[in-house]
Amino acid sequence: MDNTLVHKTATGAIWATIDRFGNMALQFIVNLVLARLLMPDDFGAIGMLAIFIAVSQVIIDGGFGNALIQKKNPSQTDYSTIFYWNIGLSTVMYSLLYAFSPYIAIYFKMPILSDVLRAIGLILITTSIISIQTVRLRKQLAFKTIAITNLGSYITASGLAIYLAYIGWGVWSLVLLQITSGIMSIILYWLQTRWHPSLTFSTKTICSLFSFGGYLFAAGILQEVCKNLQGIIIGKKFSATQMGYYSQAYKLDIVCSYSIPQVIVQVMFPVYSSIQDDKQKLIAILSMNIRIISFLIFPLMGLLILIAEPLINALYGEIWLPCVPYFQILCIGGLFACLQNINFYAVAAVGRSRNLFLWSFYKWGFLLAALLIGINWGIYGLLWGMVLSSLNIYLINAYLAFRFVGISIIHQIINILINIALTFIAFTLAWTINSYFNLHFIIISMIFTLSYLVLAYGFKNKGLFESINLAKRLIK
Repeated sequence: MDNTLVHKTATGAIWATIDRFGNMALQFIVNLVLARLLMPDDFGAIGMLAIFIAVSQVIIDGGFGNALIQKKNPSQTDYSTIFYWNIGLSTVMYSLLYAFSPYIAIYFKMPILSDVLRAIGLILITTSIISIQTVRLRKQLAFKTIAITNLGSYITASGLAIYLAYIGWGVWSLVLLQITSGIMSIILYWLQTRWHPSLTFSTKTICSLFSFGGYLFAAGILQEVCKNLQGIIIGKKFSATQMGYYSQAYKLDIVCSYSIPQVIVQVMFPVYSSIQDDKQKLIAILSMNIRIISFLIFPLMGLLILIAEPLINALYGEIWLPCVPYFQILCIGGLFACLQNINFYAVAAVGRSRNLFLWSFYKWGFLLAALLIGINWGIYGLLWGMVLSSLNIYLINAYLAFRFVGISIIHQIINILINIALTFIAFTLAWTINSYFNLHFIIISMIFTLSYLVLAYGFKNKGLFESINLAKRLIK
């Protein structure tokens, strides 16, 4: 990678990290406050509707966002066309959600869900209005503007949500959190970016971009349906309370297992696309990313499994302790989930979206089968089915990266197994010490972390030294 690209990538990584972790910290704090003001049923209601919003957003994007990023020199006509397309499609999708919301409420046997879905569905329109602004900024690696805008909008919305929860608005405080955040994002993005759509629309643009983005679009729909399918099953098969416990455990797991990988994916996809013709350079960068992510995320997942009960009690209170085993099982799946998108976007960057789409049928078919089989053993069986599916998806994406990028699957697995082994040793040591002395979870965390770092240094783990070098580069 040349010096200019290194500088832009490093700067982008800094601001993408600020954006991701700043928002993550804010969401985490706000969620802690709201969890003590609201009931599990309130979170469960939002969790039941997540699939409808997620799938609608994928349909609206249509894969065009990533297609514009992957395209080397998109024109003003390209941007304007997709802008108007997104606005029109978001209006259609919101109308459909509005019309079918009573039937969705009947399915879950919760009448309030009809009004909740009609309100929260407005974020489809707010997201579409800023879609091209965010695409252009990502393509330019202008993550500073994205970070400032996202943080500003969420700070404003969270203040309102906490106040509404405090005065007893219940689930509506969660609804207005998302709507207000969307409205503020529109205001801030349009104030900070100078791009405006032209009065032009090209069907040729739609067709050409869909040739790439269309497969990502279809794969994205399958991914969102299957990723949120467990919410529909839990909400229907069990109760809103159990859905609330699952939702809280899932959100905490996502924060921990996806935050660092998402920062890297967000920054590296434009970089992957810019060097898609240089396979050796692409393989080198992809390999380094896998080593860094597994080095950082694997011990984090192990530590969270170890201290899950005292951690959740300290953060959310005793009322949320039933979600502890849910969280621990999800963390096991997080070991593999954290690496899925790294391989996925490397394959997408070299223009193999069609192959990603075709293989997605197998990946998500496996998940559906795992969920349907696992549900026979209750909610825990369903969660273990998710873990097996997470491993399966990683292996498929690793195979596709080997086939189309050229990175060795064996090489990936060796790097991963090294970090799993170090995590297991540190986990066993910390667990043994705690079983004898029953220490505070902060002390146990320190013992675990120190043990892991000493082991990594002793075994000359590449991930350790690459993480240090990356941190130094970002600081400079």
